[in-house]
Amino acid sequence: MSNLEQHHDYDPLRRVLNGVHTFLEQKNEIRGDSIYCPDWDMTIKPRIEQSEEQLAVVGFNISAPDFDEPLYECCASTGKDTDTAIGSCIGSFVFAFMSGITQMENSNDCKTLNSSFAGKTHIWKVFNSDVVGMGENVDDNENTVASKYWNMLKEHIVKRLGNQKMCYVKIFASKAIGKNDTQTVGEVRINDIPSAELSEIVKKHAEKWNVSQFASQKQFFFIKQDNFSGSPYSGENGRNNLKIKVKTALELVNTVQTKEEYNALPEQMKNMLGDNTLAWECYSFMPEICAEHAFSQAEFPETLQIAIGDNEKTTCYRNQLADFHAIGKAIFDLFSSGVFGKNTDTIYSKLINSSATYNCIRQFLDKGNKIEDCSMTAILYNFPSDFELR
Repeated sequence: MSNLEQHHDYDPLRRVLNGVHTFLEQKNEIRGDSIYCPDWDMTIKPRIEQSEEQLAVVGFNISAPDFDEPLYECCASTGKDTDTAIGSCIGSFVFAFMSGITQMENSNDCKTLNSSFAGKTHIWKVFNSDVVGMGENVDDNENTVASKYWNMLKEHIVKRLGNQKMCYVKIFASKAIGKNDTQTVGEVRINDIPSAELSEIVKKHAEKWNVSQFASQKQFFFIKQDNFSGSPYSGENGRNNLKIKVKTALELVNTVQTKEEYNALPEQMKNMLGDNTLAWECYSFMPEICAEHAFSQAEFPETLQIAIGDNEKTTCYRNQLADFHAIGKAIFDLFSSGVFGKNTDTIYSKLINSSATYNCIRQFLDKGNKIEDCSMTAILYNFPSDFELR
């Protein structure tokens, strides 16, 4: 324990606030338990997730009117004591995540790219953070280190862009040599949703590092759409409206008692939600989202298939859909809030039991297999001709 920590009034959160305030180059001020950047109208709210001897985990929620939704970054670090570990978390956040935010807010050094989704072309600006490394240096050419992860992943990232206002990508790689084994980590998260496919690419890259003890790297990409046309549930008001409608959809699920009543839900949801597309998304996606949550040890694809009317099926990444992950977040925010009281488990069970995922996994387990060995394929969703791919 450091001399600082020996004082009974040592406050890890205050340490984080003071550290970010000091090291962040952008004008900022501490307001209560948050940091405010007036030039960007941005609020940074840290939270101590874990604070133990030689280990710290700090979560940061970053919000601004210019963002479609709040951003989140989690920094974990070890050190000779808690204070040193927290200091490493502060450095990781400021010099990696916030360096990318600074590039974006100041419109510096951006790349441009085009993507296509639902028959429309979207133009994007890409801002990258610095690469923050810990441990040993694993790059022979310092001139290419800032662009190597983008060159490695860009074609895969483009495939995952839909019609969002903004998308952010986190890359983390590490390799540690122990006495008896070698541990390699690759992690890629898009809007804080892990991508197994992209993580494996980064892991294979880190496996090639020539390391004697330990090395890690972290980088972020912030991808902002030019001339964003908007979506019905973008922004804070849109997200709140979506949550209200998801709550209504869940309440309707709670009322059904028979399979016939469940099959009648789409029309009821269309009438109650006032949005045909969202009604079909809630009816179709909510059961699968809950089933995946219940059987999280299984492996699930990042894609799904959609057939609209008589058109041929289209394969989409979930990240491309404006509402898929937003519906999932709304469901579990509502469940955790206790708004459904004792009916929470009933609604959750009804959704799971009505899912295609549950039926497939049940058949898999009935054959004596283990849930960890289950690998699901992309589900095909059939929607009527008035459904909008968005």
